[in-house]
Amino acid sequence: MKTQFLSIIFCFIICFSANNIFAQSDSLNAESQNKHHTTQTLDKDSIKIIREQLIDSIIDYAKTFVGLKYRWAGITPAGFDCSGFIYHIHRHFNLPMPRMSKNSSMMGDRVHIDSLQPGDLVYFKTRSAINNTIGHVAMVIEKVPDSFIMIHSASHAGLVIENFIEYSYYVSRYLYATRLPDEFYLRQWNDSLMEVYKHQNFDIYNDHKQAAVLAQQPEGTTELIYTVKSGDVLGRIASWYKVSVNELMAWNGLGSTRLSIGQKLKVYVKDALVSTYKGVDQMSYDDKQRLAGVSTTATSTNTEVKKDPAYEYYTVQAGDNPYSISKKFPGTTADGIMQLNGITDPSKLRIGQNLKIRKK
Repeated sequence: MKTQFLSIIFCFIICFSANNIFAQSDSLNAESQNKHHTTQTLDKDSIKIIREQLIDSIIDYAKTFVGLKYRWAGITPAGFDCSGFIYHIHRHFNLPMPRMSKNSSMMGDRVHIDSLQPGDLVYFKTRSAINNTIGHVAMVIEKVPDSFIMIHSASHAGLVIENFIEYSYYVSRYLYATRLPDEFYLRQWNDSLMEVYKHQNFDIYNDHKQAAVLAQQPEGTTELIYTVKSGDVLGRIASWYKVSVNELMAWNGLGSTRLSIGQKLKVYVKDALVSTYKGVDQMSYDDKQRLAGVSTTATSTNTEVKKDPAYEYYTVQAGDNPYSISKKFPGTTADGIMQLNGITDPSKLRIGQNLKIRKK
């Protein structure tokens, strides 16, 4: 009898302990789920803050160019065309904005004109307005009743801020607006996402293809053809012919600096210099570098580069970009690093490359 009583007590203790353990486990699971939910909420809030702060900074920076003259194919503060302006003000913050409107038009969701927000991009038909081809792009900086305020580089007026509804020219040519995705502002944009959005926005691409408008051949020049080789980048090709990347892109209707092996590029050189550059296409890499005034022996390895004691130096690691590098050096900006090191395309950084950093 005593043994049975003890057995009952023992079972009771075990059951009570088990229930208590299960209760604690349920409580921990619930707490974990609540924390996970809170984290997700915080993540969304953080993304929203990052997005809004970046857009505010982009708009403030864009306004500094008001009054600048329009420049065909321009992508620098020396002068902008419409898409060159949108390209520059986003790239200034190391955001992956493509050069051509036909590409940026597919990088997000279409937004109704009544729901526009600062940072949204708006697209317009060509000047001839004979079809739905994109001819102009602007950025919304403010939504107002029944209209919106936009900033853009206009061929007739230069860099201006205008109220959309007050200009019948734009009202009659308005196509649609898009909102760039969170991945863009988080600098997580990649080719795979571009393919997803291309598929999603196929009707936009199909209806509003932007025709490549090639720059005319400058007077007093001769056209040469360069065939892209393995390892070539647009910046180096430009240096070999003593022309600018911007000119190469305009002459060949390029929407980005990406090249394909075997691609043919038109290069216009002054008539008096044809004999100097006509053989570039057949030269070795070292010969082309020497033509550009670059010593191939001095730059073959990082250890051979003579370092200026007036600067700090940083060796590029896997996954680095100018923005992430700038965070390692307080008081330094991504734009400053790019300018100091002659970098025009942040995607062209090489692992092991030495970058100059201004000492503070």
